[in-house]
Amino acid sequence: MFAIVMAGGSGTRLWPLSRRETPKQLLPLTGDTSLLQQTVARLGGLLKPHDIYVITSQAHVRATQRQLPHLPEDNVLGEPLARSTAVAAGLATVLARRESDEVAVVLPADHFVADEEAFIAGLREAARTAERGYLVTLGVVPSHAATGYGYIKAGPPLHASTPTALVERFVEKPDAARAEAFIEEGRHYWNAGVFVWRVYAFRQAVERFQPELASALDRIERVHRTPGWMTEVRTVLEHVPAITIDVGIAEPAAAEGRMAVVPLEAGWSDIGSWSALLEALSGASGVDLVASGRHLDRDSHRVLVHGGERLVVTVGLEDLIIVDTPDALLVCHRDRAEEIKPVLDEIARTAGERYL
Repeated sequence: MFAIVMAGGSGTRLWPLSRRETPKQLLPLTGDTSLLQQTVARLGGLLKPHDIYVITSQAHVRATQRQLPHLPEDNVLGEPLARSTAVAAGLATVLARRESDEVAVVLPADHFVADEEAFIAGLREAARTAERGYLVTLGVVPSHAATGYGYIKAGPPLHASTPTALVERFVEKPDAARAEAFIEEGRHYWNAGVFVWRVYAFRQAVERFQPELASALDRIERVHRTPGWMTEVRTVLEHVPAITIDVGIAEPAAAEGRMAVVPLEAGWSDIGSWSALLEALSGASGVDLVASGRHLDRDSHRVLVHGGERLVVTVGLEDLIIVDTPDALLVCHRDRAEEIKPVLDEIARTAGERYL
């Protein structure tokens, strides 16, 4: 078994802390170590360092290697061109050169998990299911009717002794009414974007559902790894459209009864926004005010403060996000934290690219 950690995201919804040079996965948002370091450490309960691969943009290879000195340097793979998750998983699988019958765990680098033992237990169950030829995903048991996550609708269980089930369908992020209906109906899980499969099962799915990507991966496998060989890989990838695992592989596989879901209860969050970070840390700590840096408060609730050396004082606030950095300050209502990403275009236009 081996793991592919996908660390190519930019985390724009976590501006102004997450920037082009310091993307979300390299930041210590939920503790003393970065989300990437926590993800790799979490996998240590399942795998040895030489069985863990990280695929990131070529611009962040060195920074990633510095954060993960216990991994072999060659296990940090540079992606020459961003083409979304299916392409990243396929490229990493080719570059890792593992056996075709091995089980691969493919997961994002920037998620939060409160109960790591439950997470590893979920991966073990997924691996057992993958050994039977299924493509498998982890489905997070929802704690509320969230509209910020995609959903997985489970079909019949694979066996009476396990909650692991066939996937009936994947559902895009719903509106509030549909999300409430999913919770009431049951058998709907949040899509965590964590996948487990045998290498050959994944490659067969790529050949069936994404033949253009399959052809590109075949060409990359034949490239001789001489100096400058990544230039040739980039040339191959330039002709491949951006394809996510969810849309390009998982959805058509589910339609053919080849996709299974393992329910997961582990205090998971994708930390997709500042409000999601507040929710995750509040749930883990049991308090509704979460602060870092120099901070004093009097009677504030449901507030996140991320600061540094400058003293931040909050008094009587509710439902706010405050992020203080040396060159930019963000203050927003927690319910509108998702709006940061579209604001970045305006920031670039009016204040300059240096703030990105």
